[in-house]
Amino acid sequence: MEPHIFYFVVLPLAALIAILVSLVLYHARKEEGLQERELAKLEVMFRSGTIDQKTFERMRNRLKEETIFAKELEALYALLHDKIIDQDAYLKLRELLEKSFRQRIDRLTGYA
Repeated sequence: MEPHIFYFVVLPLAALIAILVSLVLYHARKEEGLQERELAKLEVMFRSGTIDQKTFERMRNRLKEETIFAKELEALYALLHDKIIDQDAYLKLRELLEKSFRQRIDRLTGYA
């Protein structure tokens, strides 16, 4: 391989790949960090005595349910975006997902 090809083609491509990989890792860590920070705040409130154990467990379980709901909704949107399902099916499935989420939350809080 000639040196000018290496400097003008291979090195810029390697730099571009390194930048893209670092961006993907940054965004993955950022999303993970949001859930962990919320849980850490709850734990601090529990340890300081601001909330009792029952409230802490209820809020922690609600946070878990919200995380699951967000991931399921994101997967559903990906199906719509990839044109695996149409708009009507997406709306119906989203309605069912929201209804099941509300039922799970009601069960956690003791309303159902």
